[in-house]
Amino acid sequence: MIRNSYSLRAGDRIKAESDLFQAIKKATTSDENAPKQKHVRKIIVFTWDFKTSIPVWNGLQSFPLVSEEVSCFKALIVIHKFIRNGAHMCIVEALQKTVYLESLGRSGSQGSWKGYGILIHAYTNYILAKLEYHRLHPQFNGCFDYEEYISLRGTYDPNEGYETIADLMSLQDRLDELQKLIFRNFTPGSNNECKIAALVPLVEESYGIYNFATRMLIAMHGRVDGADEALEPLRNRFNTQHHRLRKFYSDCSKLRYLTSLITVPKLTQTPPSVLNDGEFVPPESLDLQNPSTSQMSEDNSEADRLERERKERENARIEQEKLQIEQQTKELQRIENERLQMEQNAREAQRLQM
Repeated sequence: MIRNSYSLRAGDRIKAESDLFQAIKKATTSDENAPKQKHVRKIIVFTWDFKTSIPVWNGLQSFPLVSEEVSCFKALIVIHKFIRNGAHMCIVEALQKTVYLESLGRSGSQGSWKGYGILIHAYTNYILAKLEYHRLHPQFNGCFDYEEYISLRGTYDPNEGYETIADLMSLQDRLDELQKLIFRNFTPGSNNECKIAALVPLVEESYGIYNFATRMLIAMHGRVDGADEALEPLRNRFNTQHHRLRKFYSDCSKLRYLTSLITVPKLTQTPPSVLNDGEFVPPESLDLQNPSTSQMSEDNSEADRLERERKERENARIEQEKLQIEQQTKELQRIENERLQMEQNAREAQRLQM
């Protein structure tokens, strides 16, 4: 990348991209361990600091992911997480990388000997479906935050609301298919850490969709004439998805590694009422990893730490330069003293000869 030489922060950007590359490399190693959170967090923080994810994509594309199934699967986890939790431009820029994502998906459809091929194909298709939803409904952030959606929409159109929920429920169905596939492909006798790691953003995403759908359906029932009959198909889908999610979260709560990373939601046995009859109890606010709550707090802490390290390195560099200047000054003074001494000796020798 060509940078203007007069940029005041060119050095910061170069160092940040170097650190980013190392984080991507470490997050997508070929061992069957989950990508470390600190590496994924560094990638997410970079998108917020510089308001772009293009260097992330450049880093991913520099590695031969299509030829290493474990690295490819881990890269998809990273991609899903920074699309969800990164700066808003991550979604816009990811929509420009669908051809690359499709190439990763095709590599998975060609089979594999470690059992990740089918998961790569399915996970890629889910990410592409998520991006397609964001293309059709650009008001959403990566986490499907209801409050932000309402603030951006400004106006309300019942027909548009119906399509929004219907499309969102279709995405939820895709997510449900993916999580079931991951569970079916657990390797007996293995800790399955890498595969379980993919469930983390799926738990977060599914709960975000569920929370949004619940609140949106209640709002629609309060505004649409004849809502009980008109919205019955959506209510039926919502109730079905509630029971599927409850089973999904129950299965996840039995995975010790997963519960060490996030709080798994607990849904009631029966779906909440969305008929705007005053019986609705808002979903519990969980400590999930998203940029509006604990994750952003961690990301900000990480950003502060990186900034402190940068300042420390800058101060050390300045001190080193000062030391070098002092040494150079002393050396120049020594050379000058020697020159003066030689001149004095020459004059003395000349005087004696006379």
